[in-house]
Amino acid sequence: MLSLEGAIDIHVHAAPELFNRVGDAVDIAAQAAEHGMAGLVFKAHNEPSMTRAYYAQKQVPGIDLYGGIVLNEFVGGINPSAVAAALHQGAKIVWGPTMHAREHVNELGKGTYGVGHMNLAPELASAGISVLDDEGRLRPEMQTILELAQGRNATVATGHLGEPDVRAIVAAGRETGTRVLLTHVFFFRKDAQFLKEMVGMGALLEVSASLSFPLEHYMLRGHGGGMRLETVRDLVAEVGAGSIVVSSDCGQIHNATPPEALRFFINALKAVGTEESDIVTMTRDTPRRILGLI
Repeated sequence: MLSLEGAIDIHVHAAPELFNRVGDAVDIAAQAAEHGMAGLVFKAHNEPSMTRAYYAQKQVPGIDLYGGIVLNEFVGGINPSAVAAALHQGAKIVWGPTMHAREHVNELGKGTYGVGHMNLAPELASAGISVLDDEGRLRPEMQTILELAQGRNATVATGHLGEPDVRAIVAAGRETGTRVLLTHVFFFRKDAQFLKEMVGMGALLEVSASLSFPLEHYMLRGHGGGMRLETVRDLVAEVGAGSIVVSSDCGQIHNATPPEALRFFINALKAVGTEESDIVTMTRDTPRRILGLI
């Protein structure tokens, strides 16, 4: 059985947050350290996560902990000032809007994932954010954010944005030399040809364990049906493991803890024929590229 020794999980949800989580940053970091993992990146929908990484790091030795910022309305949306502050505090990933993204709102509704324990109060919901203006051009604020991230060797991830937004970010990222990561590419429908095109433009792809679990299929049954293991195997074969990072995207109360979820998932990928060397690349090497460590 494959272990998590040396792995880095770039997508971990921990309490406190707007939704119930399986543990706080200290709990999850301690579990990851017990598995021999090298690092975690905490992601929070409502606030920058560098502070929780900083304090968890003081309490859990032997593992490197990182944070980032999500461009929901809680931080002002597509807000270069908030991003600049986060980057100066050591943010490694700048995610596009998640629950406040227009694509999320159009697909699942305002302030919801479609299940009872993942609903926001009405005053916390959004009508939907795009990084494009009314004429379909990238907003100058997003262009500035890409430039800020490039200057700090950080990665811009696409969050829950739709394909037109993603395409514009990837194109601008190529021009500015910014690393761009497509967040959990099977969360909503993403055509395989589109993903290959984005890789051809220099983007990286994130495959998240959570989307292979039962409740995710329930939540997304009208939006692509979740993710099949064989689909991941075939994607790796087509674009190469060096362009893919495997994360857990866990911490939800309906899923296993992030380390256990990641361990289950990588062994399931191996079982359907993904090469062990590719799994090592996607859990150890590509995460380090995303964090600017190599």
